[in-house]
Amino acid sequence: MKPAARGEALGGAMVLAACVYLVGFVPVGWVPHDEGMLGQAADRVLQGGVPHVDYDEPYTGGLTWAYAGVFKIAGVDLIHIRWLLFAGAVAAACLLYAVLRRFLGPIGAAVATWVAIGWSFPNYFAALPSWWLLLCSLLCVWAVVRYTETAGLPWLLAAGGAAGLAVAIKQTGAYLLVSLVLTLLYDGGRPEMGSSVRAWLERIARWGAGAIAGLAAAVILWPRLFQAEGLYLFLPILACAAALVAPQAPPVERAAPRPKLAVLLVALLAAALPVALFLVPYVLKHRLWDLANGLFLLPRKRLAFASGPMPSALWILTGTPLAALMFSRRCARWAATSRWAQALLWSVAIVLPLLALRCEAGYQAVWQSTRAFAALAPLGICWRLRLAAEKPGAPRPILFMLGATLSWMALNQFPFPAAIYFSYVAPLGVVAAVASASMNEPFARRIVAPWAVMLLLFAVLITNRADLYTLGMHRELRPQAAALNLPRAHLKVRQRDVVTYRRLVFTVHERLHGGRLMAGPDCPEVYFLLGLFNPYGELYDFFAPERLEDIGPWANSDVIVVNHAPEFSPPPSPGLLVALRQEFPLGQQIGSFEIRWR
Repeated sequence: MKPAARGEALGGAMVLAACVYLVGFVPVGWVPHDEGMLGQAADRVLQGGVPHVDYDEPYTGGLTWAYAGVFKIAGVDLIHIRWLLFAGAVAAACLLYAVLRRFLGPIGAAVATWVAIGWSFPNYFAALPSWWLLLCSLLCVWAVVRYTETAGLPWLLAAGGAAGLAVAIKQTGAYLLVSLVLTLLYDGGRPEMGSSVRAWLERIARWGAGAIAGLAAAVILWPRLFQAEGLYLFLPILACAAALVAPQAPPVERAAPRPKLAVLLVALLAAALPVALFLVPYVLKHRLWDLANGLFLLPRKRLAFASGPMPSALWILTGTPLAALMFSRRCARWAATSRWAQALLWSVAIVLPLLALRCEAGYQAVWQSTRAFAALAPLGICWRLRLAAEKPGAPRPILFMLGATLSWMALNQFPFPAAIYFSYVAPLGVVAAVASASMNEPFARRIVAPWAVMLLLFAVLITNRADLYTLGMHRELRPQAAALNLPRAHLKVRQRDVVTYRRLVFTVHERLHGGRLMAGPDCPEVYFLLGLFNPYGELYDFFAPERLEDIGPWANSDVIVVNHAPEFSPPPSPGLLVALRQEFPLGQQIGSFEIRWR
């Protein structure tokens, strides 16, 4: 076998090994209310319900139809939709490798794929929409790469279709559509076309898109625009908007491209197709208002309860050393050619993950610097694209696409920037980092290799074994998984959850006898595990918090389950608890749940 073929075979084998590595994480761990939300929504659709009409769907709802189809084919069990996510994770690994091969050799691309996978799916394998947004983002990036290389219309249609599919999965899929629009309008390095009508229209479109994108991001982030969110989320978007409208140099001589506005129109039509298909049931039922209410009005209530601050703005400084190596040619040359610098880089790469196993400072150094670099990478890419003397290692539209996609998809971390939300965008950060290093050829490999080893060790030794609830805060091993083995949930979860939910399901079944159940606040998993539905159509009770304080809905039930530790909604008031205990004199406490009956 020739060396090139042997390298490709080894790279493919390493990607296959990464996919096999994921298998063991498929059934492990859960956040009960997340799983209950996914399961109850899909079960409602399976029974003929329509998202936003028959219940309050937290997301767009397209994914719920897919999960309902899985339940219909394979049976109602959370493990089945996780295996569908596993198929998506395998596709993501293949797309990552394909994109990374544009910048690295087979072995290097496979290692970078391992890093991207290690920082994402194993940390939390629940089949949430954000993972599918990541897959749509990678598909869109790959399609833009192929369109840039070949000018093939099918690739343009694929890019638009991926963005439209993202919108149908989750409202924030619109961020991917925005990044695609900006990329297709990007004119970096193209000779000026004078004062023709086409040139003026394209300039107006670029300036308009850049201004609207920046303004939209400012409006979204306004409550925290001048806090850490401004550095982590707004500045990268602002940099991409500036790069879109700034003249680029030197001009790149190439064949006359297709009119950009025509290209954009084709992509938008392709994006509209998945959205149009999703709208069909609402049009047929004349329920477009219910959809609009669920997509745009109800989420405002969710944002009021499910929110939190980004890490301190000072942590952004931890990403600057790697940013300097990636974007400063002088630093890159020194790091690649100095024996002392190479010894330092490799020492840090090996020692820091091992130190993180024991030391809180080491853990935070790796985690926070990686998150900070993901925010700095788009700024560095846009800055390097503006340098007249630069000759990037990849076509400028591809580099711009990576910066814009990372910037906008990172906005999914607002307003609830729990550490796992960074895992949803970390693979895009890996690709952007590798692309950034390609601007510093021939020094790229010697810069990227130590960084990749450090992140891979940290992922495999720590984050993939960490407790989700402490991810990004401090190192705590994931509790030993025990088999839940309930009819609708064959997952491996914490032992205390096994005890709690088995007892809860048994007790409610024993007392309910086909009667009416009321559970809250925020108990979607209780309804799902019991094969029941919230009688008022809410998956989370903050959609209608006034109902929780009304004794009527509770009193009309035969059995009630009171959650004393809701994740988002306020707990029941002391006065309501007194009234409930009088109305339902018999009861039992199971974990944080209080089950009561007459």
